[in-house]
Amino acid sequence: MARANEELSAWLDAAVDPMVACDAHEHVYFLNRAAEQLFAWKREDLHGQPVSRLFPERVSHHEGQSLVRYLLSRRDALEGRPTRVFAQRSDGAEVLVELTVGASGQGDDERIVISLRRLHEVIDTLREPLEHPRHEAEASLVETRVRGDDLYRLVVENAPLGIFHYDTTPVVTACNERLVTILGSTKRIIVGLNLLSLRDEAMMRCVRESLAGRGADYEGNYASVTGHKVTPVHVRFAPCYNDSGVVEGGVGIVEDVSQRRLAERERDEGMALLTTLFDSAPVGLGFIDTRLRYVRVNERLANINGKSPEEHLGKDPHQVLGPGGPAVELMLRHVLDTGEPVVEEEVDTSLIGSPGPRRLLAGSCYPVRAPDGRMLGVGVLVEDITRRKLAEEEREKLYHEAQQAIRVRDDFLSIASHELKTPLTPLSLRLATLERKLERGESVDPTTLRHARQHLLRMTGLINDLLDASRIEAGRLALHPQATRMDSLVEHVLQAMDAQRAGHELRYVHPEDAVQVFVDPYRLEQVISNLVENAFKYSPDGGVIQVTLETHGELALLAVKDPGIGIPVDQQTQLFERYFRARNVSSRSYGGLGLGLYISRDIVERHGGRIWVESQVGQGSTFHIALPLLSGTSAHPAVSQPDQHVH
Repeated sequence: MARANEELSAWLDAAVDPMVACDAHEHVYFLNRAAEQLFAWKREDLHGQPVSRLFPERVSHHEGQSLVRYLLSRRDALEGRPTRVFAQRSDGAEVLVELTVGASGQGDDERIVISLRRLHEVIDTLREPLEHPRHEAEASLVETRVRGDDLYRLVVENAPLGIFHYDTTPVVTACNERLVTILGSTKRIIVGLNLLSLRDEAMMRCVRESLAGRGADYEGNYASVTGHKVTPVHVRFAPCYNDSGVVEGGVGIVEDVSQRRLAERERDEGMALLTTLFDSAPVGLGFIDTRLRYVRVNERLANINGKSPEEHLGKDPHQVLGPGGPAVELMLRHVLDTGEPVVEEEVDTSLIGSPGPRRLLAGSCYPVRAPDGRMLGVGVLVEDITRRKLAEEEREKLYHEAQQAIRVRDDFLSIASHELKTPLTPLSLRLATLERKLERGESVDPTTLRHARQHLLRMTGLINDLLDASRIEAGRLALHPQATRMDSLVEHVLQAMDAQRAGHELRYVHPEDAVQVFVDPYRLEQVISNLVENAFKYSPDGGVIQVTLETHGELALLAVKDPGIGIPVDQQTQLFERYFRARNVSSRSYGGLGLGLYISRDIVERHGGRIWVESQVGQGSTFHIALPLLSGTSAHPAVSQPDQHVH
């Protein structure tokens, strides 16, 4: 009912003629827009005021009655004809109008409606403001009535809405041209049409409601009875009363809602599209009002925040995000206060106290405004960039590793060329010396041959190291293990290297009993030789090189200790990597390709053992090897040294 009253008020506001409604005490409770313009009164200012304020004092009463009551008493005599009278504007100016007064109800429920038609403004007043008596010339009355009918038709025909009238049968008795245009039927067809013959249950119900004295609204698609045109329409049905207050028919106000339907459909489609994009977006989206309360979030943002969309609604970020809420609220408040967006703000959840695993988020906040510029709230866009950031970090790491590999490769090529060239020069000189002596028939010094052979052996060793490193990378380094006395093998290696010790002293501490291991003797000899040779190389000032072999449980433990330059602690874990050289080692001062320890680690570990180092810069190094005894089982060495030194 409230909706019907609102629509009726809207229709009355659209009417050309001014209308004023009063209660039983002649107090104004409604006037339409045209009446506001006529009287220059605001609706709210005139509400509840006596209707007599709309007329000059000299005409507000007539024959002992108020003007309104007098006209009501004359309604039958006037037969619906309007009465000319002066009306008074709020500024005191008087205007000549024609008015018709009607009433419904009784007692306190009585309602009085005054319909006015403005003629023209006048300066002076009329002595007799009412209509001429009935005994005046009939021609004058006919002329007045005809002129009024013409004006009424003019208004109806030029109305922006379709209008039709029907009687109680109910048959359409009249309509305007606008209705013809809307429905696509001729006036000749429409007039005389029985509304109940349209077979539209909703429309027939509205017709019956209006004939029962109640307004009704219909909205649907009207199909032309003479063509194929289908028009979406909205029809307001209202009852029409005679002077006795009896319903004598009804009136329909028809609006073509095609454009409105189209606009609504486009709006609905747009909203559906926006909703689909909002809900299926691969990033978190949300809207927060000016009170910092969540109004809407999509599933993605809900997942990022760890709560369902329903758990967000009506709550602030602190309630949803816990310890991380204040930081988010600070960003949102900045947007509301300044109107400036915050774009791609990266947040580490571990730094703002958010529970759960660490995540990296990129958040953007945008002010959301109404068309008139009012701030409605803040739009939020959040993206979980944890994987992307980790991928970037991994790419950065791989890039640095690649750069390091390139640097190591370049260093290796430089060192390898130097190491291979170093023995070639003296070997070439010694062979040239031998060649000259042989040509002259001179005797050959065995020392010269021995030195040449040593240079050749050095080159062979370098090449073998390169080949072994290549085999290890390809997984093709072959082992041929057999039962071996490790104590005898160590002693044999030390005796073979005695000629290389120069100013060093070799000291071997061995166990009383034989130490049996299951190894490839050639490869284990290669490991021991490498460790002892390194001890010679990195102890340039001589000193004691101590080699110790002992057993511990089911392990054989070999240690090679030197008094050399030592190894920085932070580089000891990299010592067994391919081509690695400690930063306190110069390739010019200390030869080698950086492959010996890399090869040694692979050989030891493939025998089920471990190799590690203990060292301090300037105080020498001790390399340890642990191998399972032949009678025992494979086991790890007792870790008395720091974990980071074990390989």
